[in-house]
Amino acid sequence: MDLKTIIFGSKELTESQEKKRKIFMYLVSGGLTTVANWIVYILFDLLVKSDMTVSLLGFEFSLKIAVKQIVGWIVAVIVAYILNRVTVFRSKGNVLRELITFAGARVLSFVVLELGVMYIMVWICEAITKVPVSTPMGYIGPFAFTYDYLVKLINCIFVIIANYVLSKVMVFKKKDMVDYNSKDKETSGEEEADA
Repeated sequence: MDLKTIIFGSKELTESQEKKRKIFMYLVSGGLTTVANWIVYILFDLLVKSDMTVSLLGFEFSLKIAVKQIVGWIVAVIVAYILNRVTVFRSKGNVLRELITFAGARVLSFVVLELGVMYIMVWICEAITKVPVSTPMGYIGPFAFTYDYLVKLINCIFVIIANYVLSKVMVFKKKDMVDYNSKDKETSGEEEADA
């Protein structure tokens, strides 16, 4: 199988191979989206030194962590939409409808997971370790790998899974996807063996 087929699919793929290709491309897209999110998150952390504690409903949180999450999220949503539309779901649907629905689904996962669960995990981390999440766990050259980064890394796993489910259920409609397997493809014994 060549690289173009892996990325964009082909008429030659069986339904089973196409499912595997979609999952693989979603993981690649999720990985690239996560890298984009992390780059923005780390750059923001390196460039913005000041922080402020904000109290909301009796809960205090770091404004810097919230802003880093928001800016990283915006970049990640744009990258994820493009990659998911083109490589995973290969959608030909209305871009504006999809983008609005995609962003809406991502807002849901952002509020629940990237902010909500992130802050719960930060709180748990600080309660267990008795140190602020900004405390370095180790250094990679001059870069300090803090508990904040560890929590974000763990949180990314939940976000990737939730976003796939939301994209599949809410955003990319089956009728809009390129489906090579449904276009007059006759089932042969060879294809059944591959499934």
